[in-house]
Amino acid sequence: MDDESAPIRVLHVEDDEAFAEVVELKLETAGPFEVVTETDPRDALDHLETDIDCVVSDYDMPHMDGLELLEAVRDESDDVPFILFTGKGSEAIASRAISAGVTDYLQKGAGSDTYALLANRIENAVAGYRTAKKLDAQERLSERIVRAAPVAIVVHNRDGDVMLANERATAVLGTDASELDAAAYPESDWELTDADGDHVPLGALPYSRIVAGETIHDERYTVRTGDGCVRDIVVHGAPLRDDNGDVDGAVVSFMAADE
Repeated sequence: MDDESAPIRVLHVEDDEAFAEVVELKLETAGPFEVVTETDPRDALDHLETDIDCVVSDYDMPHMDGLELLEAVRDESDDVPFILFTGKGSEAIASRAISAGVTDYLQKGAGSDTYALLANRIENAVAGYRTAKKLDAQERLSERIVRAAPVAIVVHNRDGDVMLANERATAVLGTDASELDAAAYPESDWELTDADGDHVPLGALPYSRIVAGETIHDERYTVRTGDGCVRDIVVHGAPLRDDNGDVDGAVVSFMAADE
């Protein structure tokens, strides 16, 4: 089962047991919700260790009010959705909730529309939360792949700053990642020369040509490092494009020519 079709697990924190039962029934009737209820906010934080998609909390509760709970939740998680669902609304509470990182703020009401609105707010918040988690997981996987790759890989943004470089890249170039920024190249302790032995200036670096739209295959260069090491390398590279197809960076891979 993928994340999009999985039931939405809601932690509902409400000290009024009768009202909590009503909310649980209304939500589980309205959509794919699994509601876990806590009447004591002090016990609610234990549930964050499980797979909770959204916290819905009252404001006026003994031992810990909704804003104190929100702050405690944010200490544990910056991104899990938190909806303050309270009958004690005021601009001051709403303002404090926003400052503390609340996802949404909804006042309780007597009509059935209140529960439909709450269900809709939860679904929208969780959809964004799950999408962000999925993207984070994909980015972490991409980083792991780059770092584990047997070839050297450097990813630049459009300005030439290094977004990611694996250990193989710094080893082949004989320098650290900070020296791989395009702006650092003219003063760096390594130099790139072309097949004729001529110095490659900043504007002709593989990165610079790639962000201009070129794709590079099997080009040979020589790297001269600060410690006097000379190494021939073979370079490949392609533009990194955004969702609109515009070039916003460069992926450069290379390996020693004798590998």
